[in-house]
Amino acid sequence: MSSTIEIAPSRERSPLALIHEGPVDLDMLEEFRAAMATDGLEVEIRSGMSVRASAWSWLAPTAVLLWISKSYFDGLLKELGKAHASILDKALRQLGRRLSGLKYWEVTAKKVVAIADRYSPILSVWTERHEGGRFKMLIASDLEGAALDSALSAYITFVQAYHTGALDPEDLAILAEARPVGDITLLAYDQHSGTIQLVDPLEARLA
Repeated sequence: MSSTIEIAPSRERSPLALIHEGPVDLDMLEEFRAAMATDGLEVEIRSGMSVRASAWSWLAPTAVLLWISKSYFDGLLKELGKAHASILDKALRQLGRRLSGLKYWEVTAKKVVAIADRYSPILSVWTERHEGGRFKMLIASDLEGAALDSALSAYITFVQAYHTGALDPEDLAILAEARPVGDITLLAYDQHSGTIQLVDPLEARLA
């Protein structure tokens, strides 16, 4: 497994970034950027990631990932108003629906095959934590439509509460039990409870 996964944009650039690898329809990414263009906010779009295959696929970057730095919550939301998070929520849900029907293909020695995994290799959301750690939201491959919308909305609500000190005690207790790999804490949406939950990095299941 690679020791570093450098996906964050430059500190001087936007606190939001879409980072992609492989043949991705850039119109989808530009639609997201246009939707977020409020009060001069510029979403960085760039290609390429500094890491390749990981021994654990759910730790690796996906074909498209959204990076959200803590400065978005600590700074921009104070300037633009907390309601701006609802714009991010809506734009992310639209992007998620556009990407949900895509397949990720892997070239092997014998043939090209579609990757089938519990979690999507197409889209993930990474968010900077306090003290330099990171959340990675894994998106279940079978989520689509309203269920996918609910998952993405729940995550934005979760990280906004995390960065504004508004998490419920139950959520804080869950995070206290996290088992990060390096600086990455894995999260996913649990459809039964409608909440964001930890993912066990060793067993790839909801903890």
